[in-house]
Amino acid sequence: MGRSSQTATSTKSVRTPRLYVADCHHTQGEVVVSERNHHYLARVLRAQVGQSLVVFNGQGLTAEATISAISKKQTQITITGGQHTPDVRLPITLGLAWIKADRFDWALQKATELGVSAIQPMITAFSDSPPKGERLQKKEAHWAEILINACEQSGNNWIPELRPLCSIDQIETAIPTHVAHPGSTETATLLTGHQQLLIGPEGGFSEAEIESLRTRQVKPISLGPTILRAETAAIVGLTLLGSRLGHY
Repeated sequence: MGRSSQTATSTKSVRTPRLYVADCHHTQGEVVVSERNHHYLARVLRAQVGQSLVVFNGQGLTAEATISAISKKQTQITITGGQHTPDVRLPITLGLAWIKADRFDWALQKATELGVSAIQPMITAFSDSPPKGERLQKKEAHWAEILINACEQSGNNWIPELRPLCSIDQIETAIPTHVAHPGSTETATLLTGHQQLLIGPEGGFSEAEIESLRTRQVKPISLGPTILRAETAAIVGLTLLGSRLGHY
């Protein structure tokens, strides 16, 4: 390796680890981190006492911290200061129909990176083998972890609200709601305040579902001239609405 390459490597800044800590607070104090964070710090990062961290609680609080003790079983950190950051999430709830697990996970991750306020998983007429019972409980825990990881990575201090899985008929439409529908020629109307975007599964929403949504004042909108996969439609729709709302 040449000298210039060595210099570039040695001067490269090291990113301070950023972790979700649910019980971090505004004042100074000691906190024993979760098993998840302990594993990351001790086994993955191989951090040492004195390591600087940035922690956040998912509700706008971010704080500086250092590792004060680390052992095989747990890691303790000292929080040295905190501040509340404004909520800059998109004022949008994403209603996302159940699709193949890997694609659903991807959509959750990207929607969180974009800063969506809430995510409403849905079951529709064309949803294939939706999770139930114990499988659903495991899925919900998995989804919550995806949101946390996405916030850690993206620098977002506000974790989206993850709502319980429900049927399309149970969707609350008291707020302005748009449903992505390839058959529509309408674009989203520029509105203010919190809005909702509904994205269907593979095959889209059934005609009966679209008609039912229309009777509830839900407006079908087009996301472009081509038919998008559900996970793509979610990101395109959030980006278009976010742009109209002045967030991008």
